[in-house]
Amino acid sequence: MSNITTTTHWDPKDLLEFKGRHQQDGVVHVPGLVASDVMAELLAWVDDISNASTLGRHYFENTEDHGRVKARTEDFAKDHPPLHQFLTQGRVHDMLEALFGEPPVLFKEKINYKHPGAAGYAPHQDAPAYPFGSLHITMLLALDSADTSNGCLEFAKGAHHNGVIDVNPDGCLPIERAAQLEWTPMPVAAGDAVFFNSYAPHRSGTNRSDRSRRALYVTYNASSEGDLRSEYYDHKKQALAEGRVSLINHFLGEDVS
Repeated sequence: MSNITTTTHWDPKDLLEFKGRHQQDGVVHVPGLVASDVMAELLAWVDDISNASTLGRHYFENTEDHGRVKARTEDFAKDHPPLHQFLTQGRVHDMLEALFGEPPVLFKEKINYKHPGAAGYAPHQDAPAYPFGSLHITMLLALDSADTSNGCLEFAKGAHHNGVIDVNPDGCLPIERAAQLEWTPMPVAAGDAVFFNSYAPHRSGTNRSDRSRRALYVTYNASSEGDLRSEYYDHKKQALAEGRVSLINHFLGEDVS
């Protein structure tokens, strides 16, 4: 597992190109961040988390053909040391430090499962859902391959330069504003990563295939803003006592948590 857990430094030119693309588009795709020969252990960690009642908080949704399925698990990294190490050290740390211009701090993490028949997410920006901190960057790490058939993410590249564009009562982009943006699908293979900031508009469709589209979403803030993790999760637990999956109502499925 050394390819994942040991510190790996990129050439400075690579980091500069990576940072430049992120600044331009608000999102950058990194193929093969985790090599295929070590994905098995990472997937085993994910299975440990998703199958354990004591690791994280689990959310469920109702699907038409498959009934009640797991939609999301979150707040588990602190209780899983190997995964926490991967998320906060080595290449992942270096890439995020390049984007922030200072060391990153882990803000939140989740696994979205999007099993066959599972719902997508309405066009939105993450910033309205993150009341603590001014800028966040999320790393999506693909656990399964994803394309438009099973609900990959789609981004409005470059629109992050506008800050929070507009917000409807659900905390999402109004339909008319979303229609004005140019959306680009972001297909990924297992082991790929996608880095995007909290002002990058994105959305995803229903999984209409027979393949799950699991992905690990890990969000960070800059160290100068402090460790906001506990404050965020305490606030979220109080705000979502009724069982919704997020502080904004962007999930298009039926919560049955």
